[in-house]
Amino acid sequence: MNSIVNFNDAPNGFGGFGEADFDTVSIPTMINFNGRSIATGKHAIVRTDTSEILGHHGSRYGKVCQKSALITAEDMFDESNIESRDMTRTIRCSHNGSNTFAKYTFPSHTFTSPDGDSSMLEALVTTSFNSTFPFLIAFGERLYACNNSNIYLTGAVAMFKGRHTKGLNIKRGAEAVGNALQQAQDNHVLFQKMYNTPVTEDVVFKTYAEASGVTNQVNEVKKDMGNVHWKTIVSNLPRQNQNLNYMLNKSKDYGDRMGKNQWAVYNTLTDWSSHAAATTSKSKSNIAATRVKRGQIVRRVVNEVLLAA
Repeated sequence: MNSIVNFNDAPNGFGGFGEADFDTVSIPTMINFNGRSIATGKHAIVRTDTSEILGHHGSRYGKVCQKSALITAEDMFDESNIESRDMTRTIRCSHNGSNTFAKYTFPSHTFTSPDGDSSMLEALVTTSFNSTFPFLIAFGERLYACNNSNIYLTGAVAMFKGRHTKGLNIKRGAEAVGNALQQAQDNHVLFQKMYNTPVTEDVVFKTYAEASGVTNQVNEVKKDMGNVHWKTIVSNLPRQNQNLNYMLNKSKDYGDRMGKNQWAVYNTLTDWSSHAAATTSKSKSNIAATRVKRGQIVRRVVNEVLLAA
C-alpha cells in the first residue's frame, strides 16, 4: 500500500479538484399538462454553483459525484502494486462539468521507446453525469520530450470499468489496475515491432484519412481521378480538413526523425490526439472530451488500418 499523495495542482495545496471542484443535487423533473404538474419519473443532476443541468437519470439511479469517482480511482492506485507516492494529477472537465477527466502520471514507472525517448506510466480516469463516459481507468504513457500521451494498442481498453462507483470492490479494482505494468511490457514489444516495420505512403495517407474522418471523400476523389498521388487527392477534396492537414504536416517531422515506419505514423497520431487545436467553437470549449475521443480514434485506426495493412 502506498501513502497519501499531496497533489501539487490542488488549489488549496491538498485535496482540491480544480475544474471538478463543485457539488450537485438530484432534482425530480416535472412537466406541465393542462395546467397540472406531473412527475416524469426522471431526475435532473444540477450544479449547485451554476444551476446548470449536467444530465438526467431514472429515479433509481444512485448519483455519484465526480470527486468521489476520482477518490475511488486513487484508492485503487493506493492499494495496487503501482508505485503511486509520487504520482501527479491533472483534472479537466467538459460540457459545463457533465464530464470529468483526470490524468495521473507515475514517474517511478519509466520506459524507453524504440527511438530513444523516455516516458512514464500514465492513467486516464473518466466519469460523467450524462452517460457519455463511464467510470473508467485506462493506461498509457506520457512522453517526456514532447508531452504526447502514448495510447496502449493491445490488451484491454480499460483496466477497470464500471457504471458507477458505489459499492465497488477497491481491492478487486486494485488488482485490475495493477495489470497495467504487464500491459506496458506487452505494448513495448509491439512498439519495437512497429519501429522495425516500414510503411508505404499509401498506407500512411489511408491511416490519416481514416483518423480525420475523410475516407469517404478520399474514395470519391479516387473514383473520379483514379490511382493518383495522395497530394493530388488532398488538393481535390471538396473541403480542406484541419485534422488531416495537421497530421500530414507533423508526419514529415516524425518520419525524418524516426524513419518511414509504423512507429512514426503512430507518433504523428498521438501528437494530434494530445496537442491539435479544436476545429470548431463547440469542440474548443469541450477540448478535454475531444482529446479523449481522439485517443479512442487512434487506438481503433492503428489497429484496423495501420497494423492491418
